Amino acid sequence: MSFMNPRVIKTNIKAFKELENQSDSGFGRRIPVYKQLKEWRSDSRTRSTYISQKRKSLATALREFKDLYEVDEFFAEFGKNDDTFEVFYRKKISGGS
Repeated sequence: MSFMNPRVIKTNIKAFKELENQSDSGFGRRIPVYKQLKEWRSDSRTRSTYISQKRKSLATALREFKDLYEVDEFFAEFGKNDDTFEVFYRKKISGGS
């Protein structure tokens, strides 16, 4: 990423929240979190898709995505000016009777 298109991270996973505020901690402290993220992404329950935020806000795009895919956990990393970005997510586990 360049300084003209800074990287943005959005997630609702508590273990990865540290990555959202990159200026709060040094890179060395984030390495274990990135290792956890790599494991989470490679898990069989984790899926990915692309979201378009063209002509809408990031919050609106994420809200529509969460409602459409019935998302429990998600992680997205993208450039601030990107129209489309990849999101990794896990669906809600429905407790059937």
